[in-house]
Amino acid sequence: MPRYRIDVAYNGTDFSGWQVQPNAPTIQQEIERALKILAAKPVTVHGSGRTDAGVHARRQTAHFDLEAEIDCTKWLRSMNGLLPASVVLRAIKPVNHDFHARFDAEYRLYHYYFSDRHQPLHAETTAVWVQSFDCGPMQKAASYIRGDLDCRTFTPFDHELPHHRCLFYDAGITGPDEDERYCFYIKANRFLRSVVRSIMGTLIDVGQGKRSPESFEQLFLQPDRHQAGTTAPAKGLVLQEVGYPNT
Repeated sequence: MPRYRIDVAYNGTDFSGWQVQPNAPTIQQEIERALKILAAKPVTVHGSGRTDAGVHARRQTAHFDLEAEIDCTKWLRSMNGLLPASVVLRAIKPVNHDFHARFDAEYRLYHYYFSDRHQPLHAETTAVWVQSFDCGPMQKAASYIRGDLDCRTFTPFDHELPHHRCLFYDAGITGPDEDERYCFYIKANRFLRSVVRSIMGTLIDVGQGKRSPESFEQLFLQPDRHQAGTTAPAKGLVLQEVGYPNT
């Protein structure tokens, strides 16, 4: 059966995340609904990973199988006509039958947008802390997010996981931009539930002088879930891209 890769952008404000759930609107559900109309039969979509309720994506990746080859240009246009305005397919393209959006991914890159002032032009995609923060110590703390790290401080313990480690390739903070927004970026081979938002909330503690950058490093070396800061709001989090070999 032909397999197709799709790249999806969405505003997650009105959705309960990526994965299909009973009695709740999700991104996967909307895409499968549109595909069912075009294919005249149910089509299952496999994403690169889940995003939680309220989280956005600039380029989420997924794949699906069809029984026949399609005109990708026409299907792209038709799909975007069927999807809500907050969900857009950026691309549809054929891939090898063994391509898997989740298991073939080499990395995920997230951006978290935040500010210390209200954002009328970016209200749905920027988290605001009205108390000021210093990005210098936050940047130093973020520099410790490198390598193979134990993330038990920043995620609920899951008995089904063989381990709670992630391989981090890069992390840091940029900004402010012209709208006085900052961006925390973080890139890893995988992410566990709430990890980025929990790290972000803890970095804000560093920026507000509630803990030192050095104590932040210890949260990976001596994991303790009770030592994490408040989990940051979902609205600031954007799945920026998912990386694959030779793409």
